Amino acid sequence: MPLLYIKQLDEHTKLGLWELTEPMEELREALPGYVTVEDRLEKVHPKRQREWLASRVLVYNMLQEFTTRPIQLLRNQYGKPYFPDSRFHVSISHSPQLAAVILSDKYEVGIDIELVSPKALRVQDKFLTEGEKTHTLANEQNTCLFWSAKETLYKLYSRKQLIFKENLEIAPTEEPNVLQGRVNTENFSKLYRIHFNALHSHVLTYCIDKQPDPTNQTQNI
Repeated sequence: MPLLYIKQLDEHTKLGLWELTEPMEELREALPGYVTVEDRLEKVHPKRQREWLASRVLVYNMLQEFTTRPIQLLRNQYGKPYFPDSRFHVSISHSPQLAAVILSDKYEVGIDIELVSPKALRVQDKFLTEGEKTHTLANEQNTCLFWSAKETLYKLYSRKQLIFKENLEIAPTEEPNVLQGRVNTENFSKLYRIHFNALHSHVLTYCIDKQPDPTNQTQNI
């Protein structure tokens, strides 16, 4: 079974990681009987359909650890995945090799997983500020990490279009494997703690929002 692990992050939140080894049909069969995905799968690029399916298999495997109710995963008007039972908050990410899911029955969450590659360096000017570049230092893994952290913030906020270079800020902290992030918009500003790990040639970032109301709005990152 390609489930690498399901990790308990706190009393209400779990993180799961799945290694993609199965063919499409095997992944379809691994979904619960009440789940229908064909109409949504048709909208996914053919090269990403297998990883998309694997991420859904992981979601429903993890959901079984929270509830036995047959709840279907949906997407809201912004494209964010959600369950009709509003207790549950979920975020999903996948690459050709791995699928990652964070699921909580209390907190808003965000997750991203990125294969470390030179591409991030080639496009860094589009998503990194000059200040952020002083931390990434044109290093491939560091640059991918900051990109992934911004993706996690984007998914967590998930209410309107954000410009990565203007609305999302990332900075290191003295705490191991934790970055500080901020979402800045015209009428919203909030700090977040973003956890990260390096594994299987990827960087994984995730965030659990335990303070739903904006705080420290005047503090600079």
